[in-house]
Amino acid sequence: MSQGTKAADLLQRFRALGGVADNVQLRQGPHGWGLFVVDPEQPVRVITPAHLLIAPQDLCLSRDGQVRVRPQAALAPEFRSELVSFHEAYQREVGWGAGGWARSLHHHQQRQALPATLQPYLALLGGQPITGAAPTPEQAFQAHCVSRQIGVGGRSRLMPVLELINHAPDGAAYVVDQGVGLTGRSTDEVFACYRRQMDALHFFFNYHFVSPARVVLSGLVTIGLPGLGVLHIARDDARVDHHQGSPQPQVTVRPGQIHLSFVVLADLDAPARPREVFVRLMLAQGLPMARSHELFDGLVAHHRQVLQAFILACEATARTEGGLVSQLQHVAQGQLTNLVHSPWH
Repeated sequence: MSQGTKAADLLQRFRALGGVADNVQLRQGPHGWGLFVVDPEQPVRVITPAHLLIAPQDLCLSRDGQVRVRPQAALAPEFRSELVSFHEAYQREVGWGAGGWARSLHHHQQRQALPATLQPYLALLGGQPITGAAPTPEQAFQAHCVSRQIGVGGRSRLMPVLELINHAPDGAAYVVDQGVGLTGRSTDEVFACYRRQMDALHFFFNYHFVSPARVVLSGLVTIGLPGLGVLHIARDDARVDHHQGSPQPQVTVRPGQIHLSFVVLADLDAPARPREVFVRLMLAQGLPMARSHELFDGLVAHHRQVLQAFILACEATARTEGGLVSQLQHVAQGQLTNLVHSPWH
């Protein structure tokens, strides 16, 4: 059976199980597997319903490296066998089985080959350390799932077919309502915007490709605040609270320590918000307003210096290393540009 026939069969099975894939076909494109419009004059509609979503922990690797559905997986009982067959075929044909292990090893080798001069910057900017040992197939599969899952009702889920839509900054937004869907128009390949509010370096470390971003996060920072203790700033923008409907960092206070899960330094869609949020959070911890503004300015200046030094370190090795170093340099330059164009520069 040809690759195209297998893809058509998989999409047919998806529809038979209640999935919606209107005006699209599944095929290979410049970004690998993707969904492409059939009739550009008509809208596209793709929905992975709730019963077709699956938790990453409900999948595992067999001894021969194939993805299997665990016996205890929480699937709709009325057509459990059909769902098991579909999920395993999906992972075999267009998911993990379509080069996932090879891609994981290649990325590990690229990260491992990065010059030692870049490692301190990567640590500050959120890049996970790479050990000498290659990931096991199980570890690589878990990382593969992390980059493809979405939060539904507070739980992580994989969304077959829908997750094959590739990313573009101006792509359509996902709509989460029981299942997950996307609608829009396209002249060729259908694109989704994975996350509009994600730092470009965070995006690169998670998805392994370059995309411009509208947000700049602070690097990892530890600062002593006289009378208050030590302020720790992380880059975990998945840990979010909300204030008047807007997201903000989670704040954890321990004796002598204040932990912020992340700090946004620039947001091109809401330029004044990063400073407002940070000052309000620090005022709540007892830091005077003037000092809070000074501290925010210091964080911006520090992050600019880190990015500038990182770019120079990349430039020094890009000619010989190329590839991943050039991509990292491009991402960092975009983040620096976003900081420079912020209104308080």
